[in-house]
Amino acid sequence: MKSTLERPILAVDLVVFRMSNRTLEVLIHKRQSEPFQDAPALPGAAVRIEESLKDAAYRTLEEKVGINPAISENLFLDQLATFDALYRDPRGRTVSVAYMGLIRDGDNMTSNSIIWVSVTDLLRRSLPFDHNQIIKAAVDRLKGKLKYTNIAGGFLPDLFRIEALQEIYEAVLNRPLNRTNFRNKLLKINMIEQVSTLNEAVGQKGGRPPHLYRFTRDLIEAVDRDFL
Repeated sequence: MKSTLERPILAVDLVVFRMSNRTLEVLIHKRQSEPFQDAPALPGAAVRIEESLKDAAYRTLEEKVGINPAISENLFLDQLATFDALYRDPRGRTVSVAYMGLIRDGDNMTSNSIIWVSVTDLLRRSLPFDHNQIIKAAVDRLKGKLKYTNIAGGFLPDLFRIEALQEIYEAVLNRPLNRTNFRNKLLKINMIEQVSTLNEAVGQKGGRPPHLYRFTRDLIEAVDRDFL
């Protein structure tokens, strides 16, 4: 008896965020083939028969984006959602599992086809497939996690100034925060701790050296409730 089992394509799409000049940006690449050849889109790939979803996501980072494997292994990567609209891909029935990633500005990437675009600008464009919807879902997820986890550490080096951390929160949440209240609240819930001072940042006129902080928990852990 001939099988009538249909075989839809399973794919992954990646929303990779970074912070640059106090702006939340998304990594976009130029599509190399049809459909939508040369159009800016999220990097993605079909899942191979012998790999897991997360392995496919890491392969996409390395092959489509050119992220060094040593960097991609330390990259924060979280499964976002499944997108299964019937006609989301003109090539045929395709179900995509989207991932959200955070990368530090300055991490090495070798692909010439990638660009970074601010979230605000990107959501004004019409992107191929359902990539606008995927990006919006990722932004909403990032905003939510920022309020009750230490996910901001995915953007920062191990040691950072409180100003750098506050800039991340303000850019993602799109609202200003009081610096003293912000710092005190994170210290009170033991989210961050002061570890040293940045003495080399003091100029010739002297002044108090800025403090350096670090997160007290490994990425990613939650607190009991929203703290912002």
